[in-house]
Amino acid sequence: MVFSWFNTQKVDAFIDAEVADLVKRVPPAKLEGTGAATTKAKDQLAKSHDQLLRHAQAFVQREKPNLYQKARIANRMKWALREAKYPSAFVDEFAYALATVVAAANSQREV
Repeated sequence: MVFSWFNTQKVDAFIDAEVADLVKRVPPAKLEGTGAATTKAKDQLAKSHDQLLRHAQAFVQREKPNLYQKARIANRMKWALREAKYPSAFVDEFAYALATVVAAANSQREV
C-alpha cells in the first residue's frame, strides 16, 4: 500500500502520450528560423499549450494523483519537452503553468 504512493505508471503514460501528440502536431524543428512557417508553428504551439493544460487538469480530476505524482507530472513534462528540443523559454513557462494547474485542479477555484 505504501508503495502505491510512488506508482507513476498512469502519470508516465499520460505524459508520454501528450508529448508524442505535441511533437506530431508541432515539431520542434518548425520553431527554428524566421518567416511565415515559423510564425504559424508558434501560433500552433500556443494553442497546444492551452490544450495540454486542459488535458492535464482533466487527468488530475479523473485520476486523483497524490502530491508525489502531481510533482512528477510537471517534472516529467518539462524534461520530455527538453529532450524533444523545444525552446527552453517555452519549456520553463509551460512547466510552471502545468504545475500551477495540476496543484489547483482539485480545488473549487478555476485557474
